[in-house]
Amino acid sequence: MSRENADHVALHRFLAGGAAGPIYTSPLLEAMGATLESYDADIGRLIMGFAPSELFRQGAGFVQGGALAAMLGFVMAFTGLAAAGRERTITTTSMTTNYLAGSKGSTFRAIGEVEKAGRRVIYVRAQLEEDGRSVASASSTLLVL
Repeated sequence: MSRENADHVALHRFLAGGAAGPIYTSPLLEAMGATLESYDADIGRLIMGFAPSELFRQGAGFVQGGALAAMLGFVMAFTGLAAAGRERTITTTSMTTNYLAGSKGSTFRAIGEVEKAGRRVIYVRAQLEEDGRSVASASSTLLVL
């Protein structure tokens, strides 16, 4: 890669045995309280935590749908980066989001899984949970660069 992506560097440091914990690679990830929690290379599953600030709540106290989609987008991108390997990167070409329930929660668990990884395209899906209850899901197609 000619220019290093801070997310890519942080993820691969974690995958190489770094400690689980907060991600400080962008203001948005920080505001969303993003953490890397675990990765299982055998099944292509990455788990992230999120604790979004009050900035992401709408008037009735629910977490705004765009914030839920961003959490799903982040976990799918990080899952795709892990599947692509250290020398490659990815870009999202499509993403479909399904909202399953409103959420007033303060912490979330995002689970990203590789459905199929090819040399040029990676298909991923994600589930966003609050206290073990699914609040949103998504799928994405990622182009390997």
